[in-house]
Amino acid sequence: MKKFLLIFIFLSFVSQTVFAKKINIPEVSNNKIWVYYSKQAKVNYIAFVGGGGMKGNPTKSGNPVAKFGKNFREAGSNYYIFPNPKKKKALNNRKTKDHIKRISILIDHIKKQNNLPIVLLGHSRGSISVTHAANEIGKEKIDGIVILASITDTNGSMKTPNSKTMRYMLKNPKVPVLVVHHEKDGCDVTRYSSAKSLAKKHNFKLVTITGGGTTGEVCGPFHYHGFENKMPEVIQAVHSWSSTLK
Repeated sequence: MKKFLLIFIFLSFVSQTVFAKKINIPEVSNNKIWVYYSKQAKVNYIAFVGGGGMKGNPTKSGNPVAKFGKNFREAGSNYYIFPNPKKKKALNNRKTKDHIKRISILIDHIKKQNNLPIVLLGHSRGSISVTHAANEIGKEKIDGIVILASITDTNGSMKTPNSKTMRYMLKNPKVPVLVVHHEKDGCDVTRYSSAKSLAKKHNFKLVTITGGGTTGEVCGPFHYHGFENKMPEVIQAVHSWSSTLK
């Protein structure tokens, strides 16, 4: 009897747990798409990594929206990490029609699985991807976007064109927007003051993160820019906001 009870408890536990897998959708990417599924999901997230994009195993990445996929699913979500179109190719086409087409195909795939809200998350340069997708695809398929440590203004930098900043791209937002930013983000193009001004101008919800660590480069994942040691707080804030959609 005790043996059967233990088996029942184990099976009950397994039925409630969350799991991850890699799926193949060639029209989206030649790379596998990492997905963290939860049977208790209340929302679908599609995460866009900053920098050169997602080229390999997210568990080996330092980028917060890749590294913490498991934590996002445990908060109650299905979590998809959007890959680069080809292996070892940097994602330099964030504002192209091809990029939008691939995003739309993944969204259509998800919608065939469930009718939960779809929210796009973009960290740093990933904010360009999610904002462009929201502008081009709109409310019909996207329920909201979250921009984390987003490229908000050029602030005199010659590396980032004005057309790829949130100040320019979110002049007429088509979906709800959540802004998550660390008050001490030290990157020139991701200053907190610019994010705060953007949120105030458009009445976006702003989540200000304080504290954390600074063990890496100022514009890298192991610094305020990457919410080092603060991702549990970020995830909670994102999930709380997402639960208000639909």
